[in-house]
Parts: sequence; C-alpha cells; structure tokens
Amino acid sequence: MRSLAVMYVQRQISPVKVMGVLLTLLLTACYYVKHRPESIFKNTTAGAFKVAIILPGPIDDESWNQSGYTGLKLIQKQLGAEIAYTANVTTNNAEAIIRQYAQKEFDFIIIHGGNYVKASEIVAKEFPRSKFAIVGSYGGNNSNLGALAFRSNEVGYLAGVIAALKTQTHKVAFIGGEPLLITKEQAILLERGIKKTNPNINVSINWVNSWRDPDTAKSIAQAQIAQGVDILVTDADFGNLGAIQAAASHKSVGVITWMYAIVGDEDKYQLAANNIIARVVQQVPQLLLEGATLAQQGRWEGKQYKFGFLEGSQELTSFNSSLTPKQTELVKSIKQDIITGKIDIFP
Repeated sequence: MRSLAVMYVQRQISPVKVMGVLLTLLLTACYYVKHRPESIFKNTTAGAFKVAIILPGPIDDESWNQSGYTGLKLIQKQLGAEIAYTANVTTNNAEAIIRQYAQKEFDFIIIHGGNYVKASEIVAKEFPRSKFAIVGSYGGNNSNLGALAFRSNEVGYLAGVIAALKTQTHKVAFIGGEPLLITKEQAILLERGIKKTNPNINVSINWVNSWRDPDTAKSIAQAQIAQGVDILVTDADFGNLGAIQAAASHKSVGVITWMYAIVGDEDKYQLAANNIIARVVQQVPQLLLEGATLAQQGRWEGKQYKFGFLEGSQELTSFNSSLTPKQTELVKSIKQDIITGKIDIFP
C-alpha cells in the first residue's frame, strides 16, 4: 500500500513539475561535483615521507594547478614520497583542509598559491612538527612555515635584454597578471634590462589584475600595439593567450611569454608561433621538488626559498631562431653574469 504522503504528493504535483524539480536537483548535483573540493587520500605507511598539496583549481587545467600536481608526482618519483592532494580549494575551506593533512601527520604540506597565507599561519602554529610551504611571495615564520618562489628578477632582467635587442620601434610593453610583490619586482628588472641594453627604449607596464582574463589582456595588448609597441612581454597566465591573439594579427609584433613546463601548455601558443621570440619556462615541478628535498633532509627552516637559473627552476629560451648568433652569445654571457652575481638583479 502506498503511503498517504506519496498519494498526497501525486495529487498535488503534476508530472511536469516533478520532472522540473528532478532536473533542478540533477543540475545542482552536477555543479557541486564539478566544483567541490576533490581530495585524494591514500593509506600511508608508518615512517614514510608524506607530502600533500592543496590547489585552487583542477589538476588538468594545463596551467598553474596542473604544474603543482605534476610537481607532486615528481616528488613521489624522485623522493619515494607518499602523496595526497586536494583540488578546487577556496579561501573559505583552506584552513580546514590544511588542518586535515596536518592531523594525518603529513611531513610536508604544499599550499599552491598566495591566497591561503592566513589559513596556513593558523594551522602551522597548531602543528609545529609539520612543515608547510606556500608557493609564492611570503617571508616565512622562521620555524615551520616557509615559501617557495622563483628568482623572477633574474629572468625578468634577461627578458628585458632580449626585448631591447628585438624591438624596431623602441617601444616595449609588459602585461602582467596581478601586481604582486614578485611580479612587480619582475617588471622593474625587465625595464632595467631593457634600459641597460638601450636607454632610448620606451617601456610601458600594464596589469590585467587577474590571472584568468584573456579578454582584458587582449584589449591591453591591442591598445599597446596601436601605440607602436612591437614587443609584448606577457606574464598573465591565461591572460597570455589574449595578448598572443592580439599579436597574431601583426607580423611585426614579437612576444616574450611565460609558460609552465607541463604537458599541453606549449600547444596553446601555436596560434601565434611566428610571433613568439622567446619563452620563459617556469619549472614549477622542479621548484616543488627542491622544497620537498629540504624538508625530507630536515633542512626546512620556515623561510623564503628562491630558485632560478642556477638550479634550473627557470629558463628563458629563444623560439624559431629569433636571435642572431651574436645576440645569442650576448644573452648567454649576460645570463652567466646574473648567475655569478656580476649583475645586480635586486629592485
């Protein structure tokens, strides 16, 4: 016998309304599944070196998040670590997720982005035996919470040298994602490298104020090109695509672009391959491996660790033989001077 409640519902709600309700519930569930935090925990072995990472987005975005996940897999391979990750982490749930890994006694917890500093500081204070690393600009607590960052000043300066060598109009524009400390210093050194090579070159510094806005980046690039800029230097993550699209319509415009050393990232730049004169390759996996190695060896001191040319964490490569042999030798010489400290790369 059917319940009175079911019979009542059937009399009150039409089949069309029932289908509408079910469809709404289905769409809501699908949205939740797509955007909810994705956690992968594995049973861990006693005494094993355990490493976890939290990511602001999905592990297959062919960008920042995938570079972090690739780094985690490299740590697993090179250090024999047992690993876990949580993707799609928001600032609202970051503290709880970081704490969860600390409670599970993970040795090294990587926070892949500078948006979770407050949450990381709270949890790191509660779990002094665990080591925490923010990937980005952060000074550290001189105990167990530190940071992993690129020496972007080095590559910024060298990119400036190449831009100065290639411009014909004596106008260069930098298009950055967000004006964070590390990207602002990078822009300062870019301009210094340009001016040291040719003081008569005009440099324009522009900010998209986002890492995921190719439309705004494209508009900025178009405006700069209209003003005679023939070299675009772009470090705006997804915004790079917009700047490259703008350059693709102008054969005389060259691009120096930042990219990640992950599968699929290079394919995105083929739409304007002839415009790209150099690529800054950010070896995020190598960066994370350097940090995990310090932690495994007991040398993590909760400070800011920077890596660059010397460690192979960043590289700047020419594209399509865009530099002459003489220019190539000059760039190599300047790079060596940067590594040995002969060139001041501090803001």
